Amino acid sequence: MSSDKSASAPDEVTISEMAVDFWKLLRISDRMLVSLPDERRTRFAAQTRFSAGRLEQHLGALDISLATFEGQVFGPELPAIAINADDVEGDPEPIVESVVEPAVIWRGRVIQNAKVILKGSDADVSRD
Repeated sequence: MSSDKSASAPDEVTISEMAVDFWKLLRISDRMLVSLPDERRTRFAAQTRFSAGRLEQHLGALDISLATFEGQVFGPELPAIAINADDVEGDPEPIVESVVEPAVIWRGRVIQNAKVILKGSDADVSRD
């Protein structure tokens, strides 16, 4: 039997991309809920919650976590890249308004930075 790369364990890039893609799919599903008729919304919401729970179980089994940082002050301590940094240039404490992709943390190490959208400073800010 020859060694086949497809039979080997997935690398961190593959794991990271899979986790982020699944997270994006769940976010899209959440946004779609509001457009569904009431009779379909409940069932679809339950299926989405189930899938989200399964994702958390699988990620936990692999010692992977996803971090989004929404509402936090953006700074060098966050493993995140601001895709609109120019929009808040000069603001001393820009806030993470939304997340395009979460940070992926595997075995306690960041393997992919989050991609975030920032807004100007607000009074209601989490510093955690």
